[in-house]
Amino acid sequence: MSNVVLDVRGPINATTCYVNNTLVARNVTLTLPEVTHVLGTIKTALGEQDMPLYGLVDSMEATIQKIGCDMGLAKICQLRSNNYEFRWTQQVTRTNGKIEVGGCRAYIRAVPKVVPAIEVNPGDSVELDIPLAVTRYQFFCEGEEIVLVDKLAGICRINGEDYASSLGNLL
Repeated sequence: MSNVVLDVRGPINATTCYVNNTLVARNVTLTLPEVTHVLGTIKTALGEQDMPLYGLVDSMEATIQKIGCDMGLAKICQLRSNNYEFRWTQQVTRTNGKIEVGGCRAYIRAVPKVVPAIEVNPGDSVELDIPLAVTRYQFFCEGEEIVLVDKLAGICRINGEDYASSLGNLL
């Protein structure tokens, strides 16, 4: 067994949120979509086994948590398919010990599911959770694509391998 040394990913320094190429918020909290594969049941001599069906993905949802009410909230909540871009930086300790700032980006095409309820309390900040129904999700870490799922275009690419392409070639 070899001793592999990896970069250490540290805390997030800052985030930004863009809607249709316009900066709408800074320091948002973001929950990116979970990519859940549709499962099929295979019957074997020893029973059943659930296996992912290549290229089929369940519904995806992302959530933006924004502080404060402003025109940025209005742009986030436009009831149509919007292009959201999220950028964030984080501290990275490289294998040589050097500490740097690394960047990540996520691109999402989605429709807001709600205009959130706004709770106003004297002395408190307004915190809003906006869930998004996602049709396209692409995530990059330091310029390298990690995942791209586009439900409308039939793409399910993880670490460079498109698991849905074999379906399109056969149909």
